[in-house]
Amino acid sequence: MSADAPDDRQPASLETTAHSRADGEDLILAALDHLRGIRPTDGGVSGSPSLTRQKEGLREWAGNLGLLLDAALVIPRFQRGGQEHDFYRDGQRIIKMTRDGIFGLSPGIDLALVSSDMDARRFHLWEASPMEYLERLHLQNELVPALNRLEGVVIQGNDMAIVSSQPRFELKPVSQTEIDDWFAAHGFEKVTRCGYYRAEDNLGVFDAHTKNLVRFENTLIPCRPGGGFLQFIADTLAAGHHVKEVRTVSTSPRGS
Repeated sequence: MSADAPDDRQPASLETTAHSRADGEDLILAALDHLRGIRPTDGGVSGSPSLTRQKEGLREWAGNLGLLLDAALVIPRFQRGGQEHDFYRDGQRIIKMTRDGIFGLSPGIDLALVSSDMDARRFHLWEASPMEYLERLHLQNELVPALNRLEGVVIQGNDMAIVSSQPRFELKPVSQTEIDDWFAAHGFEKVTRCGYYRAEDNLGVFDAHTKNLVRFENTLIPCRPGGGFLQFIADTLAAGHHVKEVRTVSTSPRGS
């Protein structure tokens, strides 16, 4: 079916799409590439599409591939998880669904919050867009191959949720010192209390604290910094400073 074909398929259950798909990891990149190809609403050729356009594009893409899940069948199976996801256990996998129309967090800076006489630098963890969330899953797979699979998309009223899965892991708590040592051994420099950056492949990982990590990666926030954010990190490392995370989760997502 072409990308322009109408979405006339009925929503599916997880079993009919399915969490056993071997291509679930590839689907993350396919969905991400589709969203990257959407032009911004102002008609420009660069920049990210608006939140509304991303949701429309992801719904169309999922519908064309039979990945729209039936909310009435899927949602009752989930139980309340952490800050970002609801979840349920299915065999050897954990099925996760984004909650409340929010797609996790994405790091970035707000220059208006940095005064000219402050040495202590700050950045924000903003509400992420679908594209940023999918990029996060993709980058997590680069850190830990085959970690995430895309299972489908759920539409309920005006809200959209992304459903993914991970293997089940034995929970073994780690200390922040052990986390620091792991990142240092893999070539990362520490830029915040729980954030790390590797210049070799321009990879940043944030929110890597003891509540998010066990002996295997779980809900880190990886990204590939660019523009002012990349320069901000470079300047911070050059000055030998650490910055402080500020969570911004009560405002509208950027680019909405």
